[in-house]
Amino acid sequence: MSKRVAEALFPHITKTYQDYEALYPARAEGTVCTRFAPSPTGFMHIGGLYTSLINDLFTRSHEKGVFFLRIEDTDQKRIVENGVSEIIDTLNAFDIHFDEGPLNEQDDNGAYGPYRQSLRREIYQAFAKYLVEQDLAYPCFCSEQKLMEIRNQQEQENALQKGYFGKWAVCRNLDEETVLANLEKGMPYVVRLRSKGQEGHSRVYHDLIRGDISMQENIIDTVIIKSDGLPTYHFAHVIDDHLMRTSDVIRADEWIASIPVHVEMFEALGFPVPNYAHLSPIMKQEPKEDGEGFSKRKLSKRKDPEARVHYYEEIGYPVQAVLDYLLTISSADYEPWREQHMDAPIFDFKLDLTKTGVAGALFDFNKLNSVAKNRVAHMSCEDICQAVKVWAARYDEKLSAYITADPERFLRSIHIWHDKRLDVAKWSDLMEMYPYLYDPDYVPADQPLPEKFQKHLEFIPGILKDYQQTFDYADDGSAWFNKVREIAPKYNYAVKTGPYKKHPELYNGSIADLSSFIRFAITGRLNTPDLHGIIHIIGEEEAARRIQKFAEKL
Repeated sequence: MSKRVAEALFPHITKTYQDYEALYPARAEGTVCTRFAPSPTGFMHIGGLYTSLINDLFTRSHEKGVFFLRIEDTDQKRIVENGVSEIIDTLNAFDIHFDEGPLNEQDDNGAYGPYRQSLRREIYQAFAKYLVEQDLAYPCFCSEQKLMEIRNQQEQENALQKGYFGKWAVCRNLDEETVLANLEKGMPYVVRLRSKGQEGHSRVYHDLIRGDISMQENIIDTVIIKSDGLPTYHFAHVIDDHLMRTSDVIRADEWIASIPVHVEMFEALGFPVPNYAHLSPIMKQEPKEDGEGFSKRKLSKRKDPEARVHYYEEIGYPVQAVLDYLLTISSADYEPWREQHMDAPIFDFKLDLTKTGVAGALFDFNKLNSVAKNRVAHMSCEDICQAVKVWAARYDEKLSAYITADPERFLRSIHIWHDKRLDVAKWSDLMEMYPYLYDPDYVPADQPLPEKFQKHLEFIPGILKDYQQTFDYADDGSAWFNKVREIAPKYNYAVKTGPYKKHPELYNGSIADLSSFIRFAITGRLNTPDLHGIIHIIGEEEAARRIQKFAEKL
């Protein structure tokens, strides 16, 4: 090709690649620069949050670091309304903050923008124009029908490599006059890289996580500019990462196959190749269709609710717990570090990419819940109160109403289930585990009667009546329980467990049985935190009302 063809393809492009090199100068020496580059096509996948977290953590582990957000929106058909805001809000919600990038749907912050690829069209075209001038790229006029014919012919010939290359690249060697004539006619075209790769030639590419990877070098004349004038992902990635001076590209392993074409583009343009690190995917285990064993697959946006980042926010996992879990499955060093530094910011952890697993990490809700319970247990009641207040205002109307009606009572209630317990992993657990505290529609008497109560039915009404008569709201926990103990002998329930264990046949039951009648009448549960504390949260009248209702049921 020639400058005549380049000018015919891009007559409106007046800036040269040198102009853009000057506009986006190299960053300060020694700067580690990473990026998160999602597409605004809907909700963020948990894998995207994981990738952004690793990039942010890796950047902050260096003295000079820049982490920026870039929006890859060249596929206009898939873009959703307010997609950029969705990305920004999600990252902010999980305490991941970038140094440069979009602030909202319109505005940017940083000297290397625009940070949206759809606004960088002329930049990409300037570099494509340069490649055409150097005969490193050319226009291709093949229609979809022609490309299909090529694919069918490759299938018939059992071609080992399929794609637009070699003898199949029918526009690669068009003479200049034919190209200009086609352009004059207004024929649709794309611009392709003129690959210098050779079929069967392998090359070693280095990955910061996986080490050296041997792959066949790229031989496909890859499209760099689409028919709408926008770049393909591959070309935009190379131009942007160079001009934004990205030093390290940390991304999902699905892009490993693209390393040869990306490296070839960097080298064709004379750009330094950044360091690459490819993160293993987050996997899900499920039974095989034949019922024999289990298989693993990537978390799916379509199939798995846990693939959505907002899922964790909606059901109330603390942000810190989600981040702790993601780093636990990322690095074997993180969990022991976190155990020793529970109060330290997550970014104090020094991430070593070489210790990031190569195999896909299996998403384990049991492990997530364990991590989350430890995190909640370590939080102060005041911090829990504030976190639940914010969450409930958005996701749980009943709980929010309870908190708003009496914030001080809610704070006191937290002590009931928080002290010395590891029960709560997420804020939605509160209504599920402690409806007797927070749900105004919950009626303990409506709960199925425990089977073990059957043999005590003749005694329970009398026990509850005596309990009501002796109850004094002013009693402390010790005095309250002593009165419960005093009821036991009247109904031949053993006060001490030792004699009861030796000769259970001599008693109608034990003090534990008797206590469970009162507990169930008030809470509808057999296992709860301190019952005396619960009574002082729900109030004397409500506790009495519940006991009366349960007695009536019996």
